[in-house]
Amino acid sequence: MKKNRIFYFFSIIPVLFFISIVVFFISKSLNSDLFFSLFYGFIFSTLNFLLGVLSIHFGFEKSDKIFLIIVFGGLVIRLFLMLILIVIALKFLFVRLNSFIFTTFIFYFYYLIVEIFILNQKKNFIIKTKQ
Repeated sequence: MKKNRIFYFFSIIPVLFFISIVVFFISKSLNSDLFFSLFYGFIFSTLNFLLGVLSIHFGFEKSDKIFLIIVFGGLVIRLFLMLILIVIALKFLFVRLNSFIFTTFIFYFYYLIVEIFILNQKKNFIIKTKQ
């Protein structure tokens, strides 16, 4: 039950952001350039987060050495992926620079905090079960 509340708590901001930009776009309060700039920034950061959570879940039951290789190796790969996606978006997708970069990094840091929280929760769970 507690895990569900935590999941819902961390899901509120991304879901509200996504719903609000879609509603503003549909109601013609947001033009398409700004909408897609915000949307791509959100999607790229969310993809990065999902890959991070996947690497945490995949590596968590492994030995400490393998876990560090998976998580930090995944981090390096994800940073390069983000770099490539940002360059592609700025070069080919005609996004607004400020909106796109701002959204990307706000959600990047938000999701980074959530990843740290997930790691901390998993660590605390393992410690409690070993006692």
